[in-house]
Amino acid sequence: MAQSDDAQAILDIYAPYIKDTAITFTSKIPTVSDITDKMASIKERYPYLVCTIDDSVVGFAYASSVRPHEAYIWNSELSIYINPEYHGRGIATALYTALFSILRAQGFCNLYAVITLPNDASVALHKHFGFTELGVHEACGYKLGAWRDVLWMIHRINGCADPEFGPPRTLESLNQNDIDTACATATALLSGAQA
Repeated sequence: MAQSDDAQAILDIYAPYIKDTAITFTSKIPTVSDITDKMASIKERYPYLVCTIDDSVVGFAYASSVRPHEAYIWNSELSIYINPEYHGRGIATALYTALFSILRAQGFCNLYAVITLPNDASVALHKHFGFTELGVHEACGYKLGAWRDVLWMIHRINGCADPEFGPPRTLESLNQNDIDTACATATALLSGAQA
């Protein structure tokens, strides 16, 4: 789980995506305080994970709200960013493996990915995890001098909770073993990829 003292490293990974790409539609680089506040807000309900190698944060992933209305509480939008120096090392797969496991234990039903096109690597990652394409919002965002298309993808978690049993569980209400097991599985995947 990400901690507040990871905020600077998270910002160091995220800032180049903001400045140099249209992968994120964020256009203003946040402060470390902004990252810390957002992390705390997200962790009230959703997992926010970091991947560290040699005590350095090299990637992060988190879930967040899709829409503010109560009827949407069984849904979550995912975000993932990896330090480009570490692309192709299985970090995204490890982070998503842990994130999916925790979200499943919490009782979320639908996971969404919102991908600025073109981004073949992100589309491939999400297809690997069972996401299917919902549709493309054409020319819906303007960044770096061009209109950008955005692909929405969905992954429906098999056997998700019946809404009659209540909303997804908070992280606090999860058994710590669920989180530890998810992170241990991701670590084992990452160790195998690095070998």
